[in-house]
Amino acid sequence: MSVGNLPIVLRILDNENRLVERADQKSISLLSILGVFMVFFIAYYRIIPVNILTGALISLYFFFALLSIIHLILAIRPRIRRESVESEAKDSVLPYDPAFFGGICSFPNPTAYKKALEELLKDESQIANVYIRQIFSVARINKVKYKFVQRAIILVITTLAIELAVIVYLFIFYMGVGRIPPII
Repeated sequence: MSVGNLPIVLRILDNENRLVERADQKSISLLSILGVFMVFFIAYYRIIPVNILTGALISLYFFFALLSIIHLILAIRPRIRRESVESEAKDSVLPYDPAFFGGICSFPNPTAYKKALEELLKDESQIANVYIRQIFSVARINKVKYKFVQRAIILVITTLAIELAVIVYLFIFYMGVGRIPPII
């Protein structure tokens, strides 16, 4: 790879890192929204009449809420497995990646890190290879994050729809018996 392409590689890496941030922001926002609506639901929980319909709806609500929380946490902290480096490329790869936080932390001291970084900067094609490996790693993280974010969106919407169904049922139930449901 020519040196002139390095800015393009860095731009791709920056875009992938932004996608990581966006996935985390979406997950945290959905988790906050779910938390706020769960507080509202718990406020109404004491006035829900006990019957088969409400029992089923509440069970479904807590099941989907728990699944939503699990998927949002998995989106914030995805688990991926590190792939082994191809055998031909093993000789040209540094033992630690001096341009990625996980590799930087693997060095025993600043002197060893400086030495590895100087070694890396001598060969421009090796610099490109380091960033290409980072792009690949971050893209794999994004794939896992967005899989969980997409599932979590569906689960949160389902959870909120069940909550809305319970609240609508409460109003219909209390209007049917001639009372207005108590508000908190």
